[in-house]
Amino acid sequence: MVVQAFLTGLLAAGLTGLPTAHAQSGARSSWAIGTGGGASAVGSPTSALYTNPSHLTVGADGSSFELRFFDVRTSLGGDLLQFNHYEDTFGEQSGTLTDAEEAAVLDEWFGGDPRSVTTYAEAVPFSITYQPSGKQWAFGVGLRSRTISEVETNRGAFDLFLVGADSSRTVPVNGRHRVFNTVDLTGSFSYAFESIPLSVGLSPRLIFGTNYADGTLDSDVTVTDSVFVHRFDYTARAAGSLSRDLYDTFDAFSGSPFGDTSGGIGSDVAGIGIGVDLGATYAVGSDLFVPGSDLFVSLSLTDLGIVQWSRDAQTVTPENNEFRFEGVELDLDRLEEEYDNDVGEYFKDQVDSLAQDAYEDVQRDRSSFSTGLPTALHLGSTWVLDQLTLTGGATVGLNSDAGAVSTTPAVHLGGEYQVGPIPLRAGVRLGGPQAVTLAGGIGVDVRSFRFDLGVSGSPSTSTLGSGGRYSVSLSLATVRF
Repeated sequence: MVVQAFLTGLLAAGLTGLPTAHAQSGARSSWAIGTGGGASAVGSPTSALYTNPSHLTVGADGSSFELRFFDVRTSLGGDLLQFNHYEDTFGEQSGTLTDAEEAAVLDEWFGGDPRSVTTYAEAVPFSITYQPSGKQWAFGVGLRSRTISEVETNRGAFDLFLVGADSSRTVPVNGRHRVFNTVDLTGSFSYAFESIPLSVGLSPRLIFGTNYADGTLDSDVTVTDSVFVHRFDYTARAAGSLSRDLYDTFDAFSGSPFGDTSGGIGSDVAGIGIGVDLGATYAVGSDLFVPGSDLFVSLSLTDLGIVQWSRDAQTVTPENNEFRFEGVELDLDRLEEEYDNDVGEYFKDQVDSLAQDAYEDVQRDRSSFSTGLPTALHLGSTWVLDQLTLTGGATVGLNSDAGAVSTTPAVHLGGEYQVGPIPLRAGVRLGGPQAVTLAGGIGVDVRSFRFDLGVSGSPSTSTLGSGGRYSVSLSLATVRF
């Protein structure tokens, strides 16, 4: 019951109970997801708006305009998703392992590092590009909405839950969460030099943030023979309806902690920001390895920017920094008069009262704050021969606080083969916060119309790495004219 009160305190600190929360946002097209994460230099121009803007002037197919409708994708992944350990701790063996065996599972699962899980959802209702015939330039415009969330934790809470709080020890319990929602208007421009086979591009964007919430907890739990002590410090920030409808009304100690509010996505503009993608593509040459082939190498920097959150913005910190339990004094008169001699209910209320004194009071700073975007660096290559396209490359995140793209590099290799009007894709991804991930995709490409579907997943969360990654992407209609 004391541990339950402690976990309620964590809930009050804002580390749980938020909307659903490391998947990579680097794969920003159905083609990329279906090939393991690569962006083709000669692929669809509208895909270049969010992958590498320099691709707009590479591999033009003769169509001046390309219009794409209803492009959506979602990903879930991270090194917290190790299902072999879930089976050991929460599956059929749950409750049968000794404390030493539970601790060994956590050692293998976490080691000394935190683990995380991230969700990424993106929708592009429309985008359009223009590539004038015989010109060295091209441009495009697109509208996008996306939601990114991340939860990261060390082994502490699992340790207390699985191993227990019976032995004398100190357990660090740390973690963080982040969730945000943005809508952005992107304009892309690309230029191909005449003197050298080099294309460059940039995609500036205006960003409207609708919701933001994050929290970071630094704490430890000390257990001795008769005393349970939780020393903690945290910072939680929010803006938009998450701040107004959730942070301002949330009460972990009431019968209905969230009241009548849902803490949904919301539609008000809570923050304004700017961002930019930069890219370059170099045509290495033709007839390399095989006559009639072409090789391109690409470099891009995505999501370089910042958002300033001001509407209903707040930063929450605790008034107190310690929860201490040293037992409950039994008042026989209260037990009889108020609890009808129900010792369990009496004890629960006393512990809840101690937890409320420790965790409930907070300080709120109502000033605005700024956050960075999930900046990432992408290296890629594209080799083309007739109906065959092969890609390979690597992605690494440059902003660990933003989530979405891991700072652990990931490499990918994949390709597409066009069988008549049906493009078939496959790929593999290694590294990053997940085990090996396999990908596949299919499409329909008939005259001026194209449809694309891409999926990827980790068949095992412990093969050539640790963690899982699962993605799906659908591009309903691409029209060229």
